[in-house]
Amino acid sequence: MHEWFVLANALFAILLIVLLIIYFKVNPMIALIAGPLYLGLSSGLGFGPTIEAITDGFGDLMGKIGLLIGFGVMIGAFLHRMGAFQQVVRLLVRTFKPTQMPYAFATILTSIFPPIYTDVLLLMSAPLARATAKRIGGDALPKMAGAVGVGIYLALTMVVPGVAALALSAVLDVELGTMLLVGLAIAVPTVFLTLWGFHFLLRRGFWNPQTDELPDDQAPAVVAAEIRDEDNAVPLKLSLLPIIVPLLMIATGALDRALDLDIPALAAVGNSTFALFCGLVLAFVIARFTVPAQDRSGAVTDAFKESGQILLLTGVAGSLSAVVATTGLGDILSGYFSANSAAPLLLVWVVAAILHIAIGSVSASAITAASMLAPALHSLDVPPVLVALAAGSGSLFLVHVTSNTFWLMQTTFGMTLRGTLKTLSLPVSLASVVSLLLILAASAIF
Repeated sequence: MHEWFVLANALFAILLIVLLIIYFKVNPMIALIAGPLYLGLSSGLGFGPTIEAITDGFGDLMGKIGLLIGFGVMIGAFLHRMGAFQQVVRLLVRTFKPTQMPYAFATILTSIFPPIYTDVLLLMSAPLARATAKRIGGDALPKMAGAVGVGIYLALTMVVPGVAALALSAVLDVELGTMLLVGLAIAVPTVFLTLWGFHFLLRRGFWNPQTDELPDDQAPAVVAAEIRDEDNAVPLKLSLLPIIVPLLMIATGALDRALDLDIPALAAVGNSTFALFCGLVLAFVIARFTVPAQDRSGAVTDAFKESGQILLLTGVAGSLSAVVATTGLGDILSGYFSANSAAPLLLVWVVAAILHIAIGSVSASAITAASMLAPALHSLDVPPVLVALAAGSGSLFLVHVTSNTFWLMQTTFGMTLRGTLKTLSLPVSLASVVSLLLILAASAIF
């Protein structure tokens, strides 16, 4: 089979997924099964081997990532119920100057709260960000809104245990400790560079309250009830343990491998599944003595509700990767890219960006893009972690009206459509480009 046909057929399979979702309003999970089904049949694999590849790909990826996603989402649900985020915001308000707050807010969202699902984290953070903006005054509303958008999306795609970051690490066989350390090394500088550039635009009159903000009678009210009563909140040191402890354990395991210490105890402690399980146990124990039974039950219910769709969408991306591997596309791509380490990074970024613009799902676009390149990684001189981060980075480009988060952002911050484009679509797209440049710079070093 000619190389050009394999490449064109794979691209058409991706296009088919996009068309099914956009024009035929097919559920993304069904579309992500139809794509690899077409690819396998049109590549001459036969019906039986194609179905087997789809099934095996789903099972293999779930075997790597299923428990991690379940544990991570459940930890996030308990952090929500324990009021951890509200406690952190109070600490930020007491610690940082008004001009520093957007940077601090976004950094905390990126580095500490990745396990909380994106829409839930937005609903938690938006009222607090608006309340903070009221205290600061001036153009603080767009600054805080931009900080929230950049923070939650970088957390989702680049920082363990963000759902997309976990899935990308599994698709590309990236050790989670490596994903955590390198992801933070890219994401945190991206926060500061992106917000600096966004604030530069704001100082040049980019924001117009008359056209970018809803009138006061239409905007959501900022009231004290939005911030959980401090007397009833779980102490901050306790509420953050379920996420801090597993992250430290994973980082310890990564350092053990990086330094070739080969200490069995450190390897056991750094096992990602065990680390997140320990975090979940901590969350259960702390909640048992500090959170009402109804809230504990609600946290479990929320986690099960959120994780079901996440697991299915993640698993079917594994199906695509398995079918792609059987078509020989990986060998073709490795032949094209073996001499240039930047080319595969740019390819996966562009594919993820195009998919996201079309279908509106950050996680699905990142995982689908990574699945295309996964079979070629064994023969490329590119660290898989950088490919994973490039896929996550590309999936952030141009968050717009196809995203549910876009409309949540508009509603919770009381902005017009134009204002939401300015405070979500623009800064997150800027973060996408900035992070790509940092990833390319890192590829030149490694």
